Amino acid sequence: MIVKPARSAAVALLALTALGLAAPTAAARVDPDPMVAGQRVSISDGRRCAQDGAARVSSRLFGPVVLRPGEGGGMGARARVAQGAAPGRYPVTIHCASGGASFTETVTVRDGRVEGLNAVQAAGGLALLALAAGAAFWLRRTVGGRS
Repeated sequence: MIVKPARSAAVALLALTALGLAAPTAAARVDPDPMVAGQRVSISDGRRCAQDGAARVSSRLFGPVVLRPGEGGGMGARARVAQGAAPGRYPVTIHCASGGASFTETVTVRDGRVEGLNAVQAAGGLALLALAAGAAFWLRRTVGGRS
């Protein structure tokens, strides 16, 4: 029996489609990945937990986090990576409501820091601004008074 190429291609395409549909959906998503210490991340369950129960996340990166129903149909939350998190790979485990499934995703923390100001930097900037304003005021009074 001779098999026509078009028929073989159709069978192969159908088999690949069936495998793709049978593959499990993403277990958990932590975005961005990789991340740096102090950064805020989004966590989602990949639509694997029922929305009627409270899902929670456990990880050394940010401690316990409760997931809430999100707009896209899954459960999600935002968390901040611990300031002292060392570069490396860390497990993030999502536990669906009591009696539900648990699944783990491994994420990467890279060396670096979050861009932006902290409270000390902001206070220092304000102090410099006040000093510059005081100096400008003094110069104006000093130079302006001699005319």
